[in-house]
Amino acid sequence: MTEIGPWISPGPEPDPMRRRGNDPGRPGPGSRGGDGFRGGPNRPGGRGGVGAVTIILLAALISIAAVLFFIRSRPAIWPPQNWIFAVCDVGQGDALALAVGPGEAVVVDTGPDPAKADHCLTLLGVRKVPLLILTHFHADHVDGVPGVLKGRVVTEIETTDDPDPPRGVSEVTAWADAAHVATSMAAAGEHRQFGPVSWDVLWPDPSVSPPIPPEPGGKSRRRGRRQARASPKGRGEEGSGPNNSSVVLQVTVATRDGPVRLLLTGDIEPPSQAAILAAHPDLAADVLKVPHHGSAHQDPDLFAAVHPRVAVISVGKGNTYGHPAPRTIALASGAEARVFRTDEDGQVVVFGTAGRLQVAMRR
Repeated sequence: MTEIGPWISPGPEPDPMRRRGNDPGRPGPGSRGGDGFRGGPNRPGGRGGVGAVTIILLAALISIAAVLFFIRSRPAIWPPQNWIFAVCDVGQGDALALAVGPGEAVVVDTGPDPAKADHCLTLLGVRKVPLLILTHFHADHVDGVPGVLKGRVVTEIETTDDPDPPRGVSEVTAWADAAHVATSMAAAGEHRQFGPVSWDVLWPDPSVSPPIPPEPGGKSRRRGRRQARASPKGRGEEGSGPNNSSVVLQVTVATRDGPVRLLLTGDIEPPSQAAILAAHPDLAADVLKVPHHGSAHQDPDLFAAVHPRVAVISVGKGNTYGHPAPRTIALASGAEARVFRTDEDGQVVVFGTAGRLQVAMRR
C-alpha cells in the first residue's frame, strides 16, 4: 500500500461554513504539525505571567491542541471508511465520485481514459452508479464513459444542454444507447438526492448565461436572453463555449455532526463564474473542485466567496497547458484552502464528518 496522507481538519465550530479572521480552527501563523504541514498551536511565550492568566492561556492552548492536528497513516483498506468524495487520478481530465451508499456512487465526469476511470471506481468499490453526470462534452470529461459502464449498473446519464462539441455528443449518445441507459439534461434549479447526498444544479442557466464563444469553426451564440457581465478581473479570459456551459453542482452531504458542502465546477471560466456568483452569492463550501484543471482563467471573487477548507485540482502530470497555474494555486491558498492536486498526490479522497474532515491520497 502506498503511503496515505490524511489531513485532519479542525473540529466543530458554531458556523463551520464561515471561517474568517482569527479562527481557532485554522492553522496559526508559524505553527507546524508533526509531519511538516502547517498546523497545531503556538507554544506559549513570555515569562512571569499572573497565575490565573497563565492557567487560562494553558487551558486555551490545550483546547486548541485537542482539535487541531495532522496525522500520517497507512489505512489497511482503500477507500477510507466513511468516504464522501473522490477525485480520480485520470491524467488531464476530471472524474469525480460521491458516495451515496454501500458500493454506490454518483459519478461526475469520467476523464479521457476508460481504463483509468474503471480502475478508480474499482478501487473505490463502486458497483452501482445511479447517476452519471457529464458536465460538458469535451473528451477529457466524457471519453472515459465506457470505463464507468464496464461491469456496473448505470441507471441514468445526465448532461449539459449545450450540444458542443458534436463528436462528444454523438459518442455519449451511442454509448448510452448500447448500454440501454436513460439520458437527461441538467437544468438550473434542479434538486436531487441519493442517500445522504443532495445537490442543486446552479448552471447552466439560460436566463443568466454570458455570451458563449464558439468552438473553432463554429458560430458565436448566446444561450440566454440576458448577458451576464464577467468580473473585470476575468475579462478577456472567456475560453470556450462548452467550458462555460459546464454543469455546476452545489452539493450537501449529511454527516453525523453536520453537513459537508462541496462545489463542483466542471471547466467554467470567468464569465460563467461571475454569473453564478451574481445569481448565487452564498457559495460557501468545505470542498472546492477547482475549475478547469487549475487554469489561470479564474475569477478571484469566486474563490473568496467559496472560501473552502479543501481545494482539489484534477490535472495531468506534465500537461502542455501549464495547469495548474501558479496564480490559481495562490488564489486557493489565499482563500485559506489546503490544496491537493492529482498530478502530485494521485487519487484524492475526502472522508470523515463535518467536524472532523479528512483527506487521504493514494498514488
